[in-house]
Amino acid sequence: MQTADVLVIGGGITGSSTALGLMRKGAGKVVILDEQLKSQRLSRGNFGLTWFMCKGAGYPGYSLWCRKAAVAWPEYAEILEDASGYNIELDWTGGAVHAFGQEELDGFARSVETIREGCSSKGIDYPVEVLDRQQFAELMPKMTLGEDVAGGMYTKEQGHVNPLRLLGAVRSCFQKLGGVYHGADGAREIIPQSNGTVLVKTTTETYECRKLVIAAGHGSSRLTAALGEKLNIYPQRGQLMVSARCERKLDIPLLAVRQTQDGTYLLGLSTENTALDSGVTAEAMKSQAANAVRIFPELANLNWVRGWGAIRVMTPDGGPIYSKIPGHENISVLALHSGVSLAPLHTEVIAPWILGETTDNQVSEFSNGRFHA
Repeated sequence: MQTADVLVIGGGITGSSTALGLMRKGAGKVVILDEQLKSQRLSRGNFGLTWFMCKGAGYPGYSLWCRKAAVAWPEYAEILEDASGYNIELDWTGGAVHAFGQEELDGFARSVETIREGCSSKGIDYPVEVLDRQQFAELMPKMTLGEDVAGGMYTKEQGHVNPLRLLGAVRSCFQKLGGVYHGADGAREIIPQSNGTVLVKTTTETYECRKLVIAAGHGSSRLTAALGEKLNIYPQRGQLMVSARCERKLDIPLLAVRQTQDGTYLLGLSTENTALDSGVTAEAMKSQAANAVRIFPELANLNWVRGWGAIRVMTPDGGPIYSKIPGHENISVLALHSGVSLAPLHTEVIAPWILGETTDNQVSEFSNGRFHA
């Protein structure tokens, strides 16, 4: 039998960034188990935005949470790069969302004001501007806007990263601090013990731990159900497309289009209800391409070389789930979309919360129990 002070089931960005925080807090022996199922590899298939804009309209608590993460991102990236030696390719150049037509632009203005008021009531800023077409075009002087673009939203306090390099950097930092990572070893059964420990049976081993963290994406539902807790998440597929490398012209990422440091363009604004099917479809790729060309007509001339799908972990209100399993306070579950954007908070806030040391009272508002009312 293997032992651990804290066992983390799930080695994606959420599980790994939380495990890193546990090591920094001196939690003892921390072990990550990562099964790496194809349908659960969202950390390798996402768009890479470090984003707070647009998140939490009608849900001020989530807006505030995302804003806190954005504020923390530049320093978080610097610490990761210094400690790991990885360049995670953070471009902190801002971020934008296009509007097709004046009606959509006016809707943006109303949404920004609503979220700004909610953040202000919590004592935090919401630095988002609504720009007309000329102002929007000036953000991207090397690109030509399509005639349907009326303007958009913009903030200078967000950006984008290479999610693969981010995942590598977080895991490297975790292991350099003494953390243990086991790939291709998935949890099969969780057995709470009368002495307060938890047994976890995997495909190859049995582990005993003092605290357990379940951060296994859609694999978490099966594990929590066996403990009597229905996890309120559902799958949503997103598809992405990537071009061949070309001249770097787009310095600011848009929600639908971004250009990486190596010159490739990425398209990534699709939502489909397909259960756990992470495949690609010509229909979704055509829709994404048409949308991107409406924003920047020159994208129609590029060589698009690959597409892939990934399964988002979504909750009914869009916010994350950070929750203790009722009757088992030493078992925590983390389930969410936006693992890249929220990574700093998972390291700096959620890890202490797991250990019972957090001072951020907002975590409690993201309990899975909010959906049971």
